[in-house]
Formats: sequence, C-alpha cells, structure tokens
Amino acid sequence: MFELIETELIAKESLVDKALELSREGYRLIQIHCVKTAEEMFLIYSFEKVGFELMNLRLPVTDGTPLPSISEIFPHACLYENETNELFGLNISGMAIDFKGTFYETAKPHIFAIKEAE
Repeated sequence: MFELIETELIAKESLVDKALELSREGYRLIQIHCVKTAEEMFLIYSFEKVGFELMNLRLPVTDGTPLPSISEIFPHACLYENETNELFGLNISGMAIDFKGTFYETAKPHIFAIKEAE
C-alpha cells in the first residue's frame, strides 16, 4: 500500500516544529496512538501525504510529563490529545478544545496510566 514509510524518534521540544514542517510539506495527521508497555510509554503521530507516503513520529513519554499540543496546526488533533489525556493520564497542554476530563466516561480516571489512579 504505502510506497514510503518512515519513523522518526522525536523529543517533545521538537514536536510542534516538526508537525508544522510536515504540514507545510503537504502531510495530514491521520492518527495519534499511545502505546504503553511494562518498560515504556510512547506516542506515535502518523502523517500521510498524497502518493502514499507515511511519516510516523515516535515520542517517548512518562506519566504526567507536560507535552505540547499540535492542534494549532492540525485542529482535529485535539480529539486524539483529549483521548490520551483522559485514558493514559498524559498532560497535553494548549489543545484547541480541552474537554477537561469529560471526553470519555470511564469507571476510573486514566484507566491506562502507568501509575494507578487514585
């Protein structure tokens, strides 16, 4: 399917600049996915460009680490960002729309967080 698939490890300080660069190159955001294993937690930001080019940004995170929003560049990113805030306990700030914990109704807050929610 995809002719070119790249994955780049990125630091949180570079996320917004890299998202802006990809936007200018014609990429669109297709997903933000949070992965949690016993050893680590990371976000995968996936971007697609006409011509079947897929770019993934892999951003390592720790529970509670403040992360910047990319919703100023890709407005629909706030949906993925609210999801990761609520389900994984990540702290993404500056979202275009912040549902402040009401995006999902779950039995426990931050159900997939590294630490047990209190």
